[in-house]
Amino acid sequence: MSGNVLCIGDIILDSYSHGDVKRISPEAPIPVLKINNNKYEVLGGCGNVAKNICGAGSKCHIISVCGDDEESIVLKKLLKDSKKLTFNLFTDQSRYTTKKIRFVSGNQQILRVDKESNQPISSKLETKILSIIKSKIEFFDVIVLSDYNKGLLTDNLLKTTIELSRKKNKLIIVDPKKIDFSPYKGANIITPNFKELLEASKIKKNLKNEDDPNMVVRLSKELLKKYNFDAIVTTRSSDGISIVDKKNASLHLPSKAQEVFDVSGAGDTVIAYIASGVANGKSLFNATEIANDAAGISVGKFGTTVVNEKDLLNSDQKNKLCKLEELNDDLKKYKNKTIGFTNGCFDLIHQGHIFYLKEARKMCDYLILGLNSDNSIKKIKGKDRPILNQMERTEILKNFDFIDKILIFNEETPINLIKKIKPNIIFKGNDYSIDEVVGSKVIKNWGGKIKLIKCVKGKSTSNIIRKIKNVT
Repeated sequence: MSGNVLCIGDIILDSYSHGDVKRISPEAPIPVLKINNNKYEVLGGCGNVAKNICGAGSKCHIISVCGDDEESIVLKKLLKDSKKLTFNLFTDQSRYTTKKIRFVSGNQQILRVDKESNQPISSKLETKILSIIKSKIEFFDVIVLSDYNKGLLTDNLLKTTIELSRKKNKLIIVDPKKIDFSPYKGANIITPNFKELLEASKIKKNLKNEDDPNMVVRLSKELLKKYNFDAIVTTRSSDGISIVDKKNASLHLPSKAQEVFDVSGAGDTVIAYIASGVANGKSLFNATEIANDAAGISVGKFGTTVVNEKDLLNSDQKNKLCKLEELNDDLKKYKNKTIGFTNGCFDLIHQGHIFYLKEARKMCDYLILGLNSDNSIKKIKGKDRPILNQMERTEILKNFDFIDKILIFNEETPINLIKKIKPNIIFKGNDYSIDEVVGSKVIKNWGGKIKLIKCVKGKSTSNIIRKIKNVT
């Protein structure tokens, strides 16, 4: 499956000129850069977003504007180089093609020179672009608005595109650059960095508390309500990524960067992988986890760069939370191995849970955990449970190397999962009898079996809750 993404925004030509610095100019206290033959140009702005969408495995179509100049010729050539990328590039003779020229020594930028026009596009050109958007929107699953504040995304173009996307049930994601978020009102997902989140919330202090997830949650909730967004995904530099949605679910992902060479384009990588992920049926939380992995790879490379699916696989940063259809490839790989399955609420992880899961993993080659959703738990255990929501429980569980995959299910029992996965072994605690285990009857159809694991005495979530109530 490869979802189709429409990317509308400001395209940039990123140019790099490398050289060596060996002396200071006698004319002024500045370094003298002796240029070598290492000069190249790549797609930047929404062009880099689109290339990363393709790198993530999806198809992408760009709608943007350029000048009538040599840079536009280079842009078109670069756009044609990708098989999964198509484009409508409008020429505006009244403006420059946006170009950023970086002069580099080693991995250090010495100087950046920008050539650009950032006045709003004319109403005539705006009408042409909206006409193309209206004619093409039916063919795409996700719409990305990549705003670099260079004039393409006027308030009217934003409003009309967002309203049209909502009307057509297309998911729309915005990477904002405007300080005021009101032109983006009604978008499904918006992806500011921490500074942009502060500015949009009218907090003018230069706060250096990106590591404060509570502030991110509070500000996000205010903006969600004010502008009718479904979710806000905030990139927080070395502190990772935070997601807050209108259902009050939140998730904070630590940065996956091992080394940081260059942060330029990391935000493009994040929105690209989120767009590709949701276009291919992944949840926002799942797609953002993968985007976080991709961003960690992006900042470890120099310059505006593309992160491919192979980069993610090679980095061994596979995401454990998945949907059933995403599991099929792994099941094929392990068809001659022992597939294990277990399920439960796993609310307030304790010693008994850890022992149980470790023992299960010892008896199989690949352990799949079916995790009860929040709604499922409420049906079973009452309105006061779970204590930790499903994303918090998932975030804890996915860090255990003895769990290979996690699937969240909404039903009271995992019988439908079991029938589709057809595990070789179903694991359960020995506080159950074999006949009481969900799936004990159907597993015989494919030659599977039930294994009961000894429970650790006195260790349960209910006991923990009782102790907390007695203390308080």
